[in-house]
Amino acid sequence: MAIALTIGYNQCYGVFQEYYLSPSQDVLVPSSASRVSPPTALLAFVGSLCYGLTWAGGILVNPVILRLEQGKWASSTPSTRLWRRRILCLLAPRTITISGVLMVAVGFTLASISNSIWQLLLTQGFLVGLGMSFLYFPLLAPAPGYFTNHRATAMGFILAGGGAGGLILSPVIRALLSSVGGRWTLRILAGVNLLVGLPTAWAVPRSNFAASSTIGSPERRNTHVSRALASRPTFLFSAVAAALQAAGAQLPLSFIPSYTVILGLSASKGSNLLAASNAINAVSRVLTGYAGDRLGRQNMLVLTLFLAAFSVFAFWLSSVLTATSSSLSLWLAFVVFYSFSAGGYYALFPALIAEVFGIRQYAAVNAFMLFIRGLGTVFGSPVGGQLLGSPEEGSRAYT
Repeated sequence: MAIALTIGYNQCYGVFQEYYLSPSQDVLVPSSASRVSPPTALLAFVGSLCYGLTWAGGILVNPVILRLEQGKWASSTPSTRLWRRRILCLLAPRTITISGVLMVAVGFTLASISNSIWQLLLTQGFLVGLGMSFLYFPLLAPAPGYFTNHRATAMGFILAGGGAGGLILSPVIRALLSSVGGRWTLRILAGVNLLVGLPTAWAVPRSNFAASSTIGSPERRNTHVSRALASRPTFLFSAVAAALQAAGAQLPLSFIPSYTVILGLSASKGSNLLAASNAINAVSRVLTGYAGDRLGRQNMLVLTLFLAAFSVFAFWLSSVLTATSSSLSLWLAFVVFYSFSAGGYYALFPALIAEVFGIRQYAAVNAFMLFIRGLGTVFGSPVGGQLLGSPEEGSRAYT
């Protein structure tokens, strides 16, 4: 449920982006549709900032969670001040997740009274993204420690919640935007996050590794990446690959609704196509995770990345360059092929980190890699939006 609320929402932000660029939007004043050049890059930055912070926040959240579970702060703090002891007693993984849900709800509520893009950046982008990070990591971080041989399959099932969430949220958000407008849609999202998110945040599990390490030999996982680990070529190449993959992977999801409208279909068809993409993505995460456990996780990771890049050139670029009659067919083929191939990365990447760097280093390395992925995501979609040509060019703007 936490994955659906966080990653699922982020994967369907393109519905909001298309709405903010449309003449019927009621949030931005003056209307972005009245400008000669709609601020596509800035609007994309709202979504990418939220998605990037959802991942990048792990570099702060994961060490805090581990220290709390290991009792490291409580045991190393001899202070007798009453206020400090009370704060340490209140600090718990559950406190962080509930704070995240409240932050998301406040972010959506403040976004509903925003009038400009910079206000959306602070609310729907920064505040919502940071809150989602507080909810996402305490619930996801313990998962790999419960599995060994079938770790990729398990992570595929868990992370498929992102695709399932996008499948549900994409058409629902589009329907709400059409019926009640942008402001009330954001307020409804705030209420849904409170209603569904608070019980989910309350159920945050304790790390299986932390529980076992407190008995007998208290050998603990690292909470930060050491200088020796950071200087390893494997770590450096993984960080560069994570940043580049994240920068490009979100572009299709951000522009699926917009490009669909350019091809002559309605905005609701664009949101339905994004929902279908999320459904395929969810199935892909499970299947590629299972295949990775059988055929090798590194082998499947390389294969899925190659197929995702191939689909961009073979289908999306061909859709842009060919005649209108065949553009739609190529675009539909791209959505199906790319959604399936790109989904494998999300299931295989966490399991591969545990395999390459070890389960004791997983929390530290995973937090750092997701921080790098967050940076890549933050800059990927805005750069793509800036590279877009004039709206008057139609589909040719995407070359």
